[in-house]
Amino acid sequence: MNEVLRPLGGHAVFVLLVQLSLLLLVARVGAELCKRLALPAVIGELAAGIVLGPSVLGHFAPRVFTSLFPAQTAQFNLLEAVGMLGMVLLLLLTGLETDLRLLRNLGRPAFIASLMGMVVPFVFGFGLGMLVPEAYLAQPDRRILFSFFLATAMSISAMPVIARILMDLDLTRRNIGLVILSAGVVDDAAGWVILSVIAGAASSGRVHVGGLLLTLLLTAVFIAVAAFLVYPLARVTTRIAARRLRVPDTDLVLLIVITLLGAAATEWIGIHAVFGAFVVGTLYRQVPHLKQDTVHKLESFVFPVLAPIFFGLVGLKVDLWSLGDARMLGIVLAVACLGKLVGCTVGSLWGGLRLWEGLSIAVAMNARGAMGLVAATVGLSLGILNHQMFSIIVVVAIVTSFMAPVGLRLTMKKVRVNEEESRRMLAEQIKGVLDPARVRVLLPTAGGPNQMAAARLAAGLAKRSSHPVEIVRIEAPQSWFERLGRLFDAGAREVKRDGQGSTHRWLVEAGLHANLRERKHSDVAGAILEEARRGFDFVVLGASARGGGVGGQVLEEVVVGTPCHVVIVKAGKIEQPYRRLLVPFDGGVFSRVAVEFGASFAELAGGELTIAIKSEGRGRVPVRPAADSDSDVSGDGLPAVGERSSEISRSEGDAGAVAAHVLEADLDRISPVLRALGVTPRLIPIADEAGALAAEAASGRYDLVVIGAENRAVQHRLFFGRDNERLIRKADVTVAVVVPHVALLR
Repeated sequence: MNEVLRPLGGHAVFVLLVQLSLLLLVARVGAELCKRLALPAVIGELAAGIVLGPSVLGHFAPRVFTSLFPAQTAQFNLLEAVGMLGMVLLLLLTGLETDLRLLRNLGRPAFIASLMGMVVPFVFGFGLGMLVPEAYLAQPDRRILFSFFLATAMSISAMPVIARILMDLDLTRRNIGLVILSAGVVDDAAGWVILSVIAGAASSGRVHVGGLLLTLLLTAVFIAVAAFLVYPLARVTTRIAARRLRVPDTDLVLLIVITLLGAAATEWIGIHAVFGAFVVGTLYRQVPHLKQDTVHKLESFVFPVLAPIFFGLVGLKVDLWSLGDARMLGIVLAVACLGKLVGCTVGSLWGGLRLWEGLSIAVAMNARGAMGLVAATVGLSLGILNHQMFSIIVVVAIVTSFMAPVGLRLTMKKVRVNEEESRRMLAEQIKGVLDPARVRVLLPTAGGPNQMAAARLAAGLAKRSSHPVEIVRIEAPQSWFERLGRLFDAGAREVKRDGQGSTHRWLVEAGLHANLRERKHSDVAGAILEEARRGFDFVVLGASARGGGVGGQVLEEVVVGTPCHVVIVKAGKIEQPYRRLLVPFDGGVFSRVAVEFGASFAELAGGELTIAIKSEGRGRVPVRPAADSDSDVSGDGLPAVGERSSEISRSEGDAGAVAAHVLEADLDRISPVLRALGVTPRLIPIADEAGALAAEAASGRYDLVVIGAENRAVQHRLFFGRDNERLIRKADVTVAVVVPHVALLR
């Protein structure tokens, strides 16, 4: 390297830090104001850039503006690099919200809407370019090239802006949101291909057909490599990071690395970095070992920090005072909006969607945002646009970005939610303590009947999970004398073999994927906690073999120190499949967790759920609303549960419908997870007195009793309350004590 690299100057770093702090602060204020006005936060973030840019600060305080944002290419490129990173990671998060399985059913409407949403605006824009007065042309003798460029600028859409709008309005889980995202990706990729062809024609004076075909071929190769090479690699590396590596957040680093490489690949191809980031996000959405906590960590930095910087940069490039004649701005804006509205709506109707669904797609796709700005900048640098037309296209990009969320909020009110979509959205939003598709279960094993009961419970939890049950036998190192004694103790050897092999063998025979490992550790409880910190959702343990309760020093230490939920299982006298579940409910947060756990388990096992509601006085039940489960105030919301259930069974016609509606409302008061899972439990009242619950459990109608409890011990001994302790000691049926990690319930 012959040229000596000069270090970044201290003043340049100082200016960059000041710029970032101002953009973040003003964007946060703008987002807050928009939220108070029931508008998406992205509008306030775009407005922040306009306020700090030449339109406001540069016009009314030019010296302050030039000090904060000096007209130096190198200085502005530093800020733009940060904004580019925000745009790439924002599209990664958008991809992580996109379910490809749903796009299989929605692909045709998305493709046709995208196609028509480009063709019609392209035709409108080309026609406008042929009619624009020569005063707006940088090179009047190249009007056809100008018309093609204007047509392209009219037809593209801004995926980052669209994605942020959909996230702000919580539409990424709606079917219509998925159609908009997929249509936006097609629009974006096609727009950049066309723009690259026009740029080549402007530079050399002719269209390079070979270059166009090469770009399309490389795009297809990129998608194939992502699907057949990157996706399997992502599955393997994420699984290794989750199970084997001890450095935290390695999976997050791998996700960002692969995203940046994918974005770099598509940037090199010539179809923009955001396309690669979006493809990587959609692939990682299908990776089973990607923890939700990893996605939340990424969101907590991208949404409040990087994304506002990117959107603020969009506003910084706008100078509203350089527009000149407002009539031409109005004409270009009208043509741009009309082209998208007509094209996307007609395409959506052609694809089989309804009118308001088509209008929603059209309104969202009308946003041009940063993509319009980039296109305008390219046109200016190539000499296709003069400064006046450049400013008009930039303002059109900004105005359409403002219009999109406002219009989308209005049109989506008319879009109906079908039953399948409603159930899916509810299930995604309300998973309670258990996500059946991703739950990770740790099963420490030491052998014995309680351990086998715990294995049966773990098998039910992980029945549909993409993660295997992790069976870990943790043994304290033994002295040579203890090892010698074990050689002559056949019973001890059998216990070890049972702990290592029988549990694993039983799970495999049950058709479940399970991993078996053995660890030597002087601190058994500490080793279990180390394993639990690897991203598990539940630690399922067999109760202590000593005494009639569930105690034991190891269990006590695990319950106190675990970062996840703990389930302690005590085997009943007769072990059988857990198909008939009993869950006591007293209106508190811990019993609500037990209900959610029991409902999810019953749905997975195809079993029956009975909720025993502790009644007070004349059968009235205190119920704490699930939406405010941390509140200390109890309601009085379920009168005469037993009478209501019998009323439903004997009602007919309208009376039965009303009773069923009332029961559904009651279930929502217990937990909305019941309705999300489609589980309809049997509700029975039970006296809130000593022995009543134990008597119900001993009735022979149940295989498993699930108790939600907290450890109330003040000494070094587990204690879950007198009634629960009595039930645990006396019950002939298997009892599972669910001890939630309180921090995960908020």
